[in-house]
Amino acid sequence: MNILIIGSGGREHALGKKIASKNRKIYFAPGNGGTSSTGENVDIQVDEIEELVDFAKNNSIDFTIVGPELPLCEGIVDEFEKNNLKIFGVNKSASRFESSKGFTKEFLNKYDINTASYLKTDDKSEAINFAKDLLEKNNKVVLKRDGLAAGKGVYIIENNEELVKFIDDIFAKDKDIVIEEYIDGFEMSLLCLTDSKTIIPLPTSKDHKKIYDKELGPNTGGMGTYAPNIEAEAYKEKISEDILPKILKGFNQENIDYRGVLFIGFMINETGIYVLEFNVRFGDPETQVVLELIDNDLLELLMSTSEKNLKDIDLKINDKKAVCLVLASEGYPKSYETNKEISIDSGINSIIYHAGTKEENGKLLTSAGRVLNIVSTSYNFDEAISQVYQDVDRINFDNKYYRTDIGPSVKRVYVKRKDQFDFASHNLKTKIKNTLDIDIEDIKIYNRYDIETSDDNLKKILYTVLSEAPVDEVYAFDDAINLQESFKKTIVSQYLPGQFNPREKGVIDTSLLIIEDNELAVKASTVYELSGVKDCDIEKIEDFLINPVDSQQVSLIGIPTTLKVKNNKNLENITFYNFREYKDEQLREFLEENSMAMSLDDIKLVRDYFKKENRDPNETEIKILDTYWSDHCRHTTFNTFLDIEFDTATLLDEAIRDSFEKYLQMRRVLDIKKPINLMSFGTILSKYMRKNDNFDDLEVSSEINACSIYTKVRVLKDGKESLEDYLLMFKNETHNHPTEIEPFGGASTCLGGAIRDPLSGRAYVYQAMRLSGAANIKEDYKDTLKGKLAQSKITNEAAHGYSSYGNQIGLATGLIDEFYHEGYKAKRMECGAVIAAAPAENVKRLDPKEGDIVILLGGKTGRDGIGGATGSSKSHKVTSIQTESAQVQKGNAPEERKIQRLFRNPEAAKLIKKCNDFGAGGVAVAIGELADGIDIHLDKVPLKYQGLKPFEIAISESQERMAVVIDKDDKDLFMKYAKEENLEATEVAEVTSDNTMSMYYENEVIAKLSYDFINTNGAGRYEDVDVVSETVPELLTVKDDDPNKFYEKVSSLDIASKRNLIEMFDSSVGRNTVLNPLGGHKLLNPAQVMSARIPVEEGVSKTASLMSYGFDPTLSSGSQYLGGYYAVIESISKLVAIGSDLDQIRLSFQEFYEKMDNSKAWSKPLKSLIGAFEVTNHFSMPPIGGKDSMSGTFEDIKVPPTLISFAVTTEDVENIITNDLKGEGKLGIIKADYKKDGTIDLDKLEENYKNLIGDIREGNIISAIALDRKGLLANIYEQAIGNTGFTLEYDNLYNPMYGSFVVEYKNDRDYIESIGNFSEDIIVNGEKLEEDRLYESYIHSLDEIFPGYEEIKYQELKNNKVTRKLKSKKIVDKPRALILAAPGTNCEWDTQEAFKKAGAETNILVFKNQNEEDINESIDLLEDELRKSQIFVIPGGFSLGDEPDGSAKFLANILRNEKISKAIDYLLDENDGLILGICNGFQALVKTGLLPYGKVLIPEDEDPTLTNNTSSRHIATFVNTKTLTNNSPWTAGVDLDQTYRIPISHGEGRFIVSEEKLKELLENDQVFSVYESSPNGSNYNIEGILSKDGKILGRMGHAERIDDDLFKNVYDVKRENIFENAVNYFRKENIWNF
Repeated sequence: MNILIIGSGGREHALGKKIASKNRKIYFAPGNGGTSSTGENVDIQVDEIEELVDFAKNNSIDFTIVGPELPLCEGIVDEFEKNNLKIFGVNKSASRFESSKGFTKEFLNKYDINTASYLKTDDKSEAINFAKDLLEKNNKVVLKRDGLAAGKGVYIIENNEELVKFIDDIFAKDKDIVIEEYIDGFEMSLLCLTDSKTIIPLPTSKDHKKIYDKELGPNTGGMGTYAPNIEAEAYKEKISEDILPKILKGFNQENIDYRGVLFIGFMINETGIYVLEFNVRFGDPETQVVLELIDNDLLELLMSTSEKNLKDIDLKINDKKAVCLVLASEGYPKSYETNKEISIDSGINSIIYHAGTKEENGKLLTSAGRVLNIVSTSYNFDEAISQVYQDVDRINFDNKYYRTDIGPSVKRVYVKRKDQFDFASHNLKTKIKNTLDIDIEDIKIYNRYDIETSDDNLKKILYTVLSEAPVDEVYAFDDAINLQESFKKTIVSQYLPGQFNPREKGVIDTSLLIIEDNELAVKASTVYELSGVKDCDIEKIEDFLINPVDSQQVSLIGIPTTLKVKNNKNLENITFYNFREYKDEQLREFLEENSMAMSLDDIKLVRDYFKKENRDPNETEIKILDTYWSDHCRHTTFNTFLDIEFDTATLLDEAIRDSFEKYLQMRRVLDIKKPINLMSFGTILSKYMRKNDNFDDLEVSSEINACSIYTKVRVLKDGKESLEDYLLMFKNETHNHPTEIEPFGGASTCLGGAIRDPLSGRAYVYQAMRLSGAANIKEDYKDTLKGKLAQSKITNEAAHGYSSYGNQIGLATGLIDEFYHEGYKAKRMECGAVIAAAPAENVKRLDPKEGDIVILLGGKTGRDGIGGATGSSKSHKVTSIQTESAQVQKGNAPEERKIQRLFRNPEAAKLIKKCNDFGAGGVAVAIGELADGIDIHLDKVPLKYQGLKPFEIAISESQERMAVVIDKDDKDLFMKYAKEENLEATEVAEVTSDNTMSMYYENEVIAKLSYDFINTNGAGRYEDVDVVSETVPELLTVKDDDPNKFYEKVSSLDIASKRNLIEMFDSSVGRNTVLNPLGGHKLLNPAQVMSARIPVEEGVSKTASLMSYGFDPTLSSGSQYLGGYYAVIESISKLVAIGSDLDQIRLSFQEFYEKMDNSKAWSKPLKSLIGAFEVTNHFSMPPIGGKDSMSGTFEDIKVPPTLISFAVTTEDVENIITNDLKGEGKLGIIKADYKKDGTIDLDKLEENYKNLIGDIREGNIISAIALDRKGLLANIYEQAIGNTGFTLEYDNLYNPMYGSFVVEYKNDRDYIESIGNFSEDIIVNGEKLEEDRLYESYIHSLDEIFPGYEEIKYQELKNNKVTRKLKSKKIVDKPRALILAAPGTNCEWDTQEAFKKAGAETNILVFKNQNEEDINESIDLLEDELRKSQIFVIPGGFSLGDEPDGSAKFLANILRNEKISKAIDYLLDENDGLILGICNGFQALVKTGLLPYGKVLIPEDEDPTLTNNTSSRHIATFVNTKTLTNNSPWTAGVDLDQTYRIPISHGEGRFIVSEEKLKELLENDQVFSVYESSPNGSNYNIEGILSKDGKILGRMGHAERIDDDLFKNVYDVKRENIFENAVNYFRKENIWNF
């Protein structure tokens, strides 16, 4: 049989090979350099129809197959049939679908086949107008040549310039143009065989049209294909049922005799399947892979099509996977060279199809843009892809080019909670209803993962990393695509490129414990499937769910070709030519064009500097200076020189003037000549005290980034007490602008930023306070200002962000409060304050010397930290939420904890000469500030990804990086210490003596700036201040004694309980918390002070640090002077109220004001500072630090003048009392009366302080409350609720009485005025108030913003009695407890102290995972240590931040490692050992099967597990538990009748167990303890369980955090003796250490 194939490409070569057999002679016209090996080439071109007819006749051609479209459109089929020659292909009439895009569009519309809206026209003006309208609507428009274009006549246009150019180009080639609406989605093509009666779809394929990886660059004829198209297969049935029949109907009704290939292009998205176009020939290179999947004789298929016998065909499709890679000439699809010799090595397993080759003089040469097609077939894509790319290296020719991302190497997975555990979706549905007033029938949340790895690897991580069988439904491979196809309405959210995504990092880090794939790449998204929702509401929900600052909506459909990033280094460093010659107007434009924070005077200085340097600056140098001189870095507003004008019109004005005179007098004493600025009001008192030798506790150093004082710490060690020298550091920080536009990230990095500063001082940060300011958080969502997020969203997400960071890093949050004022609608206030300590001997403050080196520690650099310093110095605008995403980062708390661990190592800390954090300004500032002479090597800075410009590397900020100066001889030792803590450490700079900051990238100079110039801090700034007159605000003078108003006031934002907010923050981690944020019998009484024992290296600290705050936004708005004045008094009073004396109280201020854009605005911070100065001066309590934010303006809204006073001191822990009223004494007030000018008698106040302190010490005062902005009645009520009722008689129930105290006392004193007593009821001024009504309003008023949780009461469970061994056969006097510290662990030190106190020898093993070598080394070390230990402990924390979406997955996969699981067996069996898991550790034990089964396994559907709390949020509180067994090594001797009150802190503590499994647990005496009232929804209230033999214990409660002197305001704290029992299990005789 003679066969003629017309064409010369890879498609024709593939058709020939597929048809070839012994009895078939194949001719190719004209063929190519490869077809001659399959058949015979004939030198006739495809459009030489007459010659082709003659050849067919003369050579007895039995059947002709037409490849390309040109001869079809020119009527070759008609001519062959006229001559009774059999031919495959469509006739000229049918070919109009190819030759006219307009014809196809008309056909589609006529037969109701979904397609994009379009215009076909020959009028250029009409075309431009229509296209511009579509471009404006969709940001893109599609232009198509109407006629033939060889697959390259489609253009996607994104701007007007391109639009006009391409329309001109098309009209130059064609009479008509087709303009089409751009439809986004997933593109698929489908080859079909049809004879107009029957249509048979062939296997789907995926074509990669773009020239570059990731579908970038211009269109080509196709750079590669694969079949089947995984994503398209799900739509094939719908296409066959809904679209193909309509096409056949159209053919018949239009009398189109269509016999041949119909090649349909589709676009698919959530709104439907759209047909884009028809082609009338086999696709190239689609054909090459599709044919590999068909087992039929291809010739029979084609002949049946031509002869209209398709109805008799049974298409046989195999299960193979085929991949085709196109090798092209470099330069294609534009200009390229040909005639390059091709060499093909032996050993190639793929099929090679020739596309653009020719034979000449015995050589194979390139002859076209697309040269060869490499096709590999296998039964899985991984093998096929691998084979293709192996074989491509065996084929060579000059200028060879190919894409590296052909084939479905990216797999898609969907994971959702099973319905019974999916509280997140349920809670979100409720939130949407409450916030948007939109009723949704249902909403389901899916985690979507696109993962680039092999199928085998994916199978290994499906149920170990991505999901958990007991609680999750998983959809992978075909199931994922079918699920996706079933979705009707969805919103898909994904982080913006460059944003740190902890979920993606979690997947990668955890997976690498299980699989070997160093190129593993992951992209995570969240898919919200909505049902029963109106289309008009979708956009509202989308706006609610997606914040454009950090996230974007992405398509549901369309799997990326690759996730790998291959950015090359980018040395672009633009020089601003002629900058030094710029006039002032040009400089003004330059500032605007480059969005700079500098002033015009600053940039003029820069111009003059470079004029002297005789060169123009580059962009890196400009960005460095703009960052260095920003308000954030250099406090330019506070350093502005002020010319102050007073006008005293009131008594209060006179008080202000008098205070100002005191300040001036102090300047005179200090002989200060420098002009006045705001900064001087904060620093002058400390200068004055130092001059008078009255401030010897202040640490003075050029390095310090935080307030730092020397203090003595009482330490009890081995029964003896001593005083040790410590540095106490504290710092406050705001992240107002970032939190305003991206609440979670902004608030989390607020805390991260506050931690960084004392941490850079080598101090261990151990407690935090969080204060925030919002407008009306109950405001209707629809009333949200344009350009703003809703207040409820900001406040809720900010709370999650701050608490998430603190909870993960293991930082106890000791006090939480939120202020409400409409001014905070201008910009949210997000304020964090932290306290830290370090042994004084560990901290060296040494000047760097030439030759010293700078080591960069911690996180890598990316674009997500660019512009933070300059951005935070700007006011918020309507556009900020759209334009400032790079200024907000996602924090990585586990990384910062590693630095904490390193700096807490005395040996490492003592090597550090100087340290700086990477907060504001990145490399440029962090390293640049370390010495006035430094060479920085930007090419050595570790990057998250390549492609960053030099300036981006130079100024990108990070929460989790430090730069340290060390002696070069100490490098190896320091690197060793860093590695031990799993920290990346890189040498990036060296100290010089040339007084210059020089930046290099490899050998290229990137920036060179003189420190003399940098340190000028820019131009001096001068402003006039018009001091605005003040009167005493009414809230200080008006009184109200009506108790019935309290019903309304108790539910107000300021007064209502913030319990649900407070419980989001872990307050007990660290084992040092003295005062819990909530105290009393029912944990309802808010503490006014945060207090913790100062952590010490050895022994037990008996000295506590105290921190309080003072601020009232309403008072400060009425009078800035009194606002500052009483902020200081309030902060001091709160310390005194809990037992502090007045010695060594030190202050730090936080200032937050509107933009200083007029002389009256300047008077606000000035008056606040003068008021604060008056009080600090009186008490000799200087502010020694502070932070300012001077950009609180939005349109015409301004933040309330905000000066927060933070007061810090230390006190013996025994002297501390609590604020909560206990109902054991009398109720009295210590008054400080207001004077006519609104101030109080400070001498009298000081006397009251001393009397109060004395009575506290003597035990006469049981409780004390410093009255604050809430008023007397509210202050008493919030400290009495849950504990006692009270009877109160007083005439001022509601207005603030700063400086006054309510006290609970025993014996009368002259300075205490009796105002009532304690009683069963609440009786105020003779009125009995309804307690239930008050309780409901107080406790639940904020539930809609901060949801609570249902407390489930315990119903009795009873363990069966079994026989267990309670004494080990392997007696050890001092058992060895091995404590695992993996990334995210934060309770290792707490656990260590608990076991050490119980008598164990302890060893903390840090699991390292920076690379594969680290992982293997850690596995080997852990294995060895397990075999040498008696007790294995997995402490609490957040394993990789509880990512990917589930706790302890990283830990669980460590335990599943074969070496580790065997070592665990050895510990349990050979060493007769014990295992304990607390919180995160409990989760790890359950998720590996060690609980309840005692052996490592992968849990199955019905196994017990731990999952998210039913409230879908973190809960940190105290719980009452009952122990159900004393029959195990852990519980021997435990009192089963005792209630144990212990702290919890978790988001995934809900224990899940089936009824059947519960019976097994009870039968085997395995239920360890239960909650009397469960906060997390645990089945049967189970808190902890044991293994069958009792040797493995897991529990959620943090018993390790309980110690003497802690939680003074929480009643009846008590734990079981589990640590002591574990130690005694191995001893011959029990020894109790408690």
